[in-house]
Amino acid sequence: MTEWFVASIQRIAHTIHMHCSRIRPHEQDGRIPSALMPRRHALWLATLLSAGCVAPAPEAGVPSSLPRAAEVAPAEPAPTETHVPFAIPTIAFPQRGPVEMDPRVPGKFYCRYGGAGIAGCTDQCENLGDPLACSTLALTYRTGGPDSEVPVDLPRARALYVRACRDGDAVACTYLGRMLASGAGGPAEPAFARTLLDAVCAQAERFKDPSQQHNVRMACDELAQIERMKRWTATVTSASGLSGVAPGSRCTVSVTAEDGRCRAHVQCESHALYAGGNFPCTGAGASLSGGESMTTASDGDAAIAIDTAARTLTLRDDERGDLGAFTIAATIDAPP
Repeated sequence: MTEWFVASIQRIAHTIHMHCSRIRPHEQDGRIPSALMPRRHALWLATLLSAGCVAPAPEAGVPSSLPRAAEVAPAEPAPTETHVPFAIPTIAFPQRGPVEMDPRVPGKFYCRYGGAGIAGCTDQCENLGDPLACSTLALTYRTGGPDSEVPVDLPRARALYVRACRDGDAVACTYLGRMLASGAGGPAEPAFARTLLDAVCAQAERFKDPSQQHNVRMACDELAQIERMKRWTATVTSASGLSGVAPGSRCTVSVTAEDGRCRAHVQCESHALYAGGNFPCTGAGASLSGGESMTTASDGDAAIAIDTAARTLTLRDDERGDLGAFTIAATIDAPP
């Protein structure tokens, strides 16, 4: 058998095992929530029956302790476990088949085992439970994709990174640590971000393959970045173009400065105004200043200017940005 075929069989076995473990707790009440059954229900149910995951329906005339169909409560969607903190995962690199790019859309994001773009990633993440697909999909929603295929959706990206990281994807854990430290897509969890990245970094020596070790060591580099991160709060003094943001609204600002460049995340109320972009800067901490004047039409993100000594922060963007055209000015509340 070819390596690809063996990898496919291993993936199918892993998927059946995963669904068995999720379905068995529901057998006692006779219900299998529909959310636990992927597409192609009939074929999948037959597979699970053959694997012993679910019991076959009783024959006619045979008493059953299960409730009648009319008495069964409607199935509820299975909750997605995206809360943090969670148990530190063991990093793994599952054997995979060859990468397949869709020739009709060269350069687009892809997922393994074929299936290009967002539809392929979504199918393989949701229905096959492939952590690499979930991580790739998270990247798409975190950045909007290379050609702005989707609006940036940081909460969704963060949830997908949680899912992929819990399943042992090293790159997902690294980007999740970044989002947790800065508060991108949800509450800031800097303590857990450090714990997670430190634990992933410590596993790097387990891997001899240079590319795998590099992927794990990304967590080490991100941890170093987070250790240098400074966080401020700010109060909006003027704003236009942003629903729910007005004078008095609160913002959080996270900045990491290194070698004349700053990486920043700025969130005001529920809006991520500057989601991890970078710009030239000088100084650090209470004497940091920098910014860039180009908006989304020119460089893909908003214009920003920050001066922590003067305690000023301004951002603006054009209509091509995910939030549309807006302008805000804020006063940084206090030095770090």
